[in-house]
Amino acid sequence: MDRFNGGLFAEVGVEALTAEELRDLHAAAGLDWGSVEPAIFGTLFERSLDPAKRSQLGAHYTGRADIERVVEPVLMAPLRRRWEAVRAEADAAKVAWEAAATPRTRDNRRADFAAILGGFQEELARVRVLDPACGSGNFLYVALARLLDLEKEVIVYGAANGLPLGLPAVGPHQLAGLEVNAYARELAQVVVWIGYLQWMIGNGFPGRRDPILEPLETIQLQDALLDRTDPAHPTEARWPAADVIIGNPPFLGGKRLRAELGDEIVDDLFAVYAGRVPREADLVVYFFEKARAEIETGRTKRAGLLATNSIRGGANCRVLDRIKQTGDIFMA
Repeated sequence: MDRFNGGLFAEVGVEALTAEELRDLHAAAGLDWGSVEPAIFGTLFERSLDPAKRSQLGAHYTGRADIERVVEPVLMAPLRRRWEAVRAEADAAKVAWEAAATPRTRDNRRADFAAILGGFQEELARVRVLDPACGSGNFLYVALARLLDLEKEVIVYGAANGLPLGLPAVGPHQLAGLEVNAYARELAQVVVWIGYLQWMIGNGFPGRRDPILEPLETIQLQDALLDRTDPAHPTEARWPAADVIIGNPPFLGGKRLRAELGDEIVDDLFAVYAGRVPREADLVVYFFEKARAEIETGRTKRAGLLATNSIRGGANCRVLDRIKQTGDIFMA
């Protein structure tokens, strides 16, 4: 009997289903879900939200192409440049290995070659990715797949040059997310695990695990902007440390903040971010400011966030000015 674990059945609720719903459930259970696109859960989540809740959360499903436009330059391009340098170093080590005059020297050169590749695999396994408004986890799932693709290149390169075929070290534990909706948080964990297991099986690596799922506590149920643990003294929310920050933060115009979030939360936002974010700014701008601060302090290397084109004008633009003062914008 396969064990799932991972918190999936930590709380089991019994739903009252009609006869028609039971028939639909039975039909769905008979289908082959092995190749389901994990990103579809984002659509299901958005459609399941109450219309009032949807506007309050700023929920917005992001298509795969838009996610790739962020993940590729922010996360993958620097790693690909690093891989090119590592591969050149490995090529030189391979030449030295083949030219070695004695068995002992050959063994040493082979070990050098293996260490270069193993070291880069360890680098990939140490990369940390944060989505501070992760929704159902699509950005995290795509980032994980791209990291695994690159690691596979390293593994295949090593095997083609005389090393045993190793296993990927990259995994879901490298992903961190923040989400205010408990349902979305659960979906995000499932999406990441489904994407990971599909990638492993689809690329010829063992997909069986015991348990099949593990808890993914790095995806947290938390407000990304305010820590209101002590409602009388709200503070700025703390984000997990990460090498890169990616995502699609909620879009909510500055003029709609009070109507959607309420006076109390908006007053707390204004107080906590006074001097950093103009009061007239859109909600998404707060995420840009926090990402900027994470980079300025050295806790993060790069960030890529989606926004509407209104970020380039009015009060919003002042946050972009701060980004230019403490760092730079390399793609817009």
